[in-house]
Amino acid sequence: MWSPGPVTSGSCATGALDGARSPPQSWAAVTDEGLDLAASVAQARVGTTLNGKWTVDALLDTGGMGAVYVATHRNGRRAAIKMLHARFARDPEIRKRFQREGYAANKIEHPGAVAILDDDTAEDGVPYLVMELLEGESLSGWLSRIGGRLPVADVLAIAGQVAEVLIAAHEAHVVHRDIKPANIFVTKGGYAKLLDFGLARVRDGSVSLIPTAQGIVLGTAGYMAPEQARGKTDEVDHRTDIFSLGAVMFRALTGRRVHEKATAFDTTMAAMTEPAPPLATALPGARPLLVTAVDRAVAFDKHQRWATAREMFDALRAAYEETRGRGPPLPPLRPALPSAITIDIPISIEEPSLVVDVAFGEHHDEAIARERARTREVIDGLSTLSVIVSPEATQGEG
Repeated sequence: MWSPGPVTSGSCATGALDGARSPPQSWAAVTDEGLDLAASVAQARVGTTLNGKWTVDALLDTGGMGAVYVATHRNGRRAAIKMLHARFARDPEIRKRFQREGYAANKIEHPGAVAILDDDTAEDGVPYLVMELLEGESLSGWLSRIGGRLPVADVLAIAGQVAEVLIAAHEAHVVHRDIKPANIFVTKGGYAKLLDFGLARVRDGSVSLIPTAQGIVLGTAGYMAPEQARGKTDEVDHRTDIFSLGAVMFRALTGRRVHEKATAFDTTMAAMTEPAPPLATALPGARPLLVTAVDRAVAFDKHQRWATAREMFDALRAAYEETRGRGPPLPPLRPALPSAITIDIPISIEEPSLVVDVAFGEHHDEAIARERARTREVIDGLSTLSVIVSPEATQGEG
């Protein structure tokens, strides 16, 4: 039985940074030199104390807009802390979006939504979020480590777990809007966690979060639905997340994105105008229910997609039953990418992995209940914190 290989506990929130490597409103790229400088500045926080309660132990990852650290609370508990870079902390709109992430995530009553335990502002004016510290690996890291593709059963299982999170999110009127491999984290216990609700849209009748204007593109190239790529914010709804989850599956199954173009701009333009290619053309031999699950999720017309995340979950379970023990032969993998993460357990496509057991095993409900209890224990263990966030109501969401 296989699970993601040994990693440092702090890779917990790294996926939340990848989407921030360029501001969502712009096509400007963050250069390697810029990221190196950001990492150098972020490293300077290690060893400092935030607000007299959090000692910053180590830097885990740095992106274009923020950094994630391992930190220890004065009560001895450890957590991940996500902080904006100082230059972005001076922008009031970016600060609001960052702080709303905690409110959106904590509206979702499901252990697959990573728990945001607290928010605060450091003495130098930089806001931060306190997040549960997980052990495991982002889906993007997993894909890079093994050469770009995963076994069919694992893809179905990860997507199935994320679909269950989306069931709870959509019932809470939360649309994530940035589902991608970097924002899906698989723990060593086989649980898939959905990270980074910084672009989430919440509509619960009393509060609107992330006010946006028509024509502003928020999301990640390669995983955006057509209506999202066009900046049609009034058309973005739960089916937009279903498209993105299907696009993640397409990437993990085939080793390529739904639209493969030279630049993020060209990729997004393709998303606006070109239907996704059928899965069967990119993965010859894929079984019919798998093809249906993915192709319907990434339908160009949102009315042709799965109507709900629950429908998509049922389709994924059916596809898993169809492929179990007799998946299609996989085309050769691309050469493995270099990685700092090692694995000392051989990968076996024949045996079910932990992530499959959690998603589709006979003790699925008990597994989710255990993870819910573990998450509650983390929150209770940090009971000295003031759990989040009283958002300001905003007007004029586009």
